[in-house]
Amino acid sequence: MRYNLLKKEPANTWELAKEKLIKSISLNENRINGKYEIAFPYNYDPKIHFVHEGEIIGPYTIQPDFTLYFLNDIEQIEKGYKNLKIGEILEENKVKMVPSPGGFYEWKEDRWIYNKQLEIDSINNRIKSIEIDLENRQTRLDSRGKLGMKVSKPDLEIERLLQLHADTSQELTLL
Repeated sequence: MRYNLLKKEPANTWELAKEKLIKSISLNENRINGKYEIAFPYNYDPKIHFVHEGEIIGPYTIQPDFTLYFLNDIEQIEKGYKNLKIGEILEENKVKMVPSPGGFYEWKEDRWIYNKQLEIDSINNRIKSIEIDLENRQTRLDSRGKLGMKVSKPDLEIERLLQLHADTSQELTLL
C-alpha cells in the first residue's frame, strides 16, 4: 500500500496541493494497520498531518475535510494541467481516442482529415525505391556480363520490378 504524508491544510489548486505533500512510502498494510507513526516515525504528527492511503494519480486538490479530490479529465484540461493529444476529443467529460482511419490522415480541428499530398509522397517514395532496386539489379547484371559470367535472359527479378513500377505508377495516376 502507498502511504502519502501531507500537511493538514486545504489547497484549492494542484500547485498548492503538491506543496503539501511531504513524503510517500510503500509498505505492507498489515504492518501499518492504521498506525501512521510507524510509516513516518519522525514526521507524522496527527495535529498537523494527515495520510492519504493509495496512489496519487494526476492532479488533485486537498478538501477542507482533508481528503484528496482527483480532478477529472475535463477539469484537468480546463485548468491547463492536461492537453488533448492527436486523435483525442472530450466526450461526456472523458477523453476519448478517435482512431486514425489510415496513414494519410492528419488531425485538424478535432477530426481526421485526408491529406492527398501525404499519399502522393508515399507512392513517389515507393517508386523511387523500386527504381533504385532496378538500377542496382541492372548494374549487377551488366557487371556479370562484362566479367564473362553467364547471365540469364530475361531476368525475372527485373521483370517483376518493372511490373511493380508500372503498377505503382498507375496507382499514382489514379489519385
